[in-house]
Amino acid sequence: MLSRWFLLLSFLLAGCGPSPTNPVDSRFSDIVKNQDNPAGRQRANGTVRAGITPSSVAFSGKYAYVTNANGGNVMIYSIAGDGSLETIKDSPVLSGWGPNQIVISPSGKFAYTANTDSTTISAYAVDSKNGALKPIAGSPFQTGHNPTFIAFTVSGKYAYVANFGSTTVSAFVVDGKTGALKPVPGSPFESGKAPTCVAVYGSHVFAANSNSNDVSVFSIRHDGSLEPVPGSPFKTGSGPFSLVVAPSGKYVYVANSLTTNVSAFSVDEQTGALKPLPGSPFRTGMTPLWITISPSGKNVYVADWLGGISGYSVDSKTGALSELAGSPFETGNAPKAVSVDPRGKYAYVANGGDNTVTAYDIDSNGSLLFLKKK
Repeated sequence: MLSRWFLLLSFLLAGCGPSPTNPVDSRFSDIVKNQDNPAGRQRANGTVRAGITPSSVAFSGKYAYVTNANGGNVMIYSIAGDGSLETIKDSPVLSGWGPNQIVISPSGKFAYTANTDSTTISAYAVDSKNGALKPIAGSPFQTGHNPTFIAFTVSGKYAYVANFGSTTVSAFVVDGKTGALKPVPGSPFESGKAPTCVAVYGSHVFAANSNSNDVSVFSIRHDGSLEPVPGSPFKTGSGPFSLVVAPSGKYVYVANSLTTNVSAFSVDEQTGALKPLPGSPFRTGMTPLWITISPSGKNVYVADWLGGISGYSVDSKTGALSELAGSPFETGNAPKAVSVDPRGKYAYVANGGDNTVTAYDIDSNGSLLFLKKK
């Protein structure tokens, strides 16, 4: 268990996929390399090359942005009407080292990367006409050690950053005109051990603490500073790597990388306190890293580093997860992240092991289907 955790840490901090000589790679070799496999040929129709070790996907308008953890840059793609991707001429754009995640501000005007190895946040203005990214004045901005994830309040006024190497969450005021970041009073704020992910809903911030196996929940004060809610932190499975809040704000789902499952909680609307849902935790594939939820809140997807994409339907009354038919869904080598476009039509998976991004149609029941042949 301990050696597996160190392997996961190296993947997070350095963006490393499985070694070509690692026996675990053999389970992906036919998917990635066998051109005689009909499914492989169809997958290739929706798969594009990325940089070195792609680690996240975000969207703004008709453009998709992919961080390359070992490339120190961001790839930019235009999204065609059928969901396929095409690299634009201004791609890639330099970031700091080890960009783990890219996020678009709620206004769509700015993009930010969490540069894990540089201990910085790179900030860009987004050109809505051609998708290009232009560094803003003052970028990059200093954070705590090894930032991994960024989340915004719905107004875009405040941003919060998980600092994996500092056991803290940094809080920033976002300049609405320039996109510049300024620390709020008292930042950074103590979280649990090795926070890897943050999410925001309403007046609460949620942080997944990978080394203390729990989620810290904070109330957002009037100035953007954070205060732990009563009962925080809340226990999860082992190695919680990422979390997501349902669009309704009623539920929180946490991907536990070492116990290969998802912890599901109901959220107290007033206090933000978490309570395990009946049936939680729900089983995933091996080493779940990234969890996301569709804009409708009907489906949850988990990128299993050693097992494709686990897909679930969400019970609208209870929040419980039921595995979709066909899950886990085939991916490239070592999927690091899965994201759903804002319309809920397409899903995109960053495959860290073979440096690709694969696009999928989302079926009416939530299943992931390789893009149709043109």
